[in-house]
Parts: sequence; C-alpha cells; structure tokens
Amino acid sequence: MYCYYVNKYLIAFTVLTIRLFISFTDVFPLKDVVLTIEPKVVQRFNHSKLRCSYDLEGQDLYTVKWYRGRFEFYRYTPSEDPSTKVFPVGGITVDVNNSNSTQVVLRDIEFNLSGNFSCEVTTDKTFFTRDDTQPMLVVRK
Repeated sequence: MYCYYVNKYLIAFTVLTIRLFISFTDVFPLKDVVLTIEPKVVQRFNHSKLRCSYDLEGQDLYTVKWYRGRFEFYRYTPSEDPSTKVFPVGGITVDVNNSNSTQVVLRDIEFNLSGNFSCEVTTDKTFFTRDDTQPMLVVRK
C-alpha cells in the first residue's frame, strides 16, 4: 500500500514539473534568433552581409556578439560608448559603417573564411542568451 501512494505522488509531481517547465518556456524573453548570410556562397574578394534577427519579447538588448567558428570578431553593446567593438581575427575585414545591432558586413573575403558564423544575442537584466549558426562558402571568381 505504501508503494502505491509513493508512486502515485511521484507521478503527480513529475507531471506537474513537466507542465511548469512547458509553461515557463513561453515566458522566457528572447525568441526567434535567426542568422541569415547573404550570399551564403560568396566569391573571393567580394563582400557578404550577415543579418541576425531576433525578438527580445519586450526586454532590453544587452549585447549581440558575432563569431567565426569560436572566435568573436564583432560586438554590439548599446550601453557602451562606443557601442561597437571589432576584434582582430585573421582574414576578417568588418565594414564598421554598415554594421550595427542586427547586421555585420564583411569586405574583401578570403578563402579562409569558409565555415560557420554565429550571432549570439543576450538580453539586459536577465542575461538570457540565444544564438544561431550558419555556414558560408567562399569560392573562386
């Protein structure tokens, strides 16, 4: 009889935990982080525009970071002055005048930039973070 009650309450607790988790995933800020690379296949020495779209769900933006593989090359933080930072990563030339919180323009692209690029978005106060990764291929003219 004791095992019956323990199992009954354990099952009820598990179901309640799952329901709470599912309902809380709807209240987390920051949804739909999507990276788009235009063009995904770029000719050597040309440029490419990386766009990061996101829904902050009413939260304030803390930062957007851009990566080539595991190396950060650009950061946008609206609360800092200046709001943009470019980090030296071999072969990456950022067009700072055309880059902002939602896009980064890369100029004079070399073969070594073929690979994965990521944008990582973080909200202010809650520091909730999401990211997306997409490949880019550099080809000969």
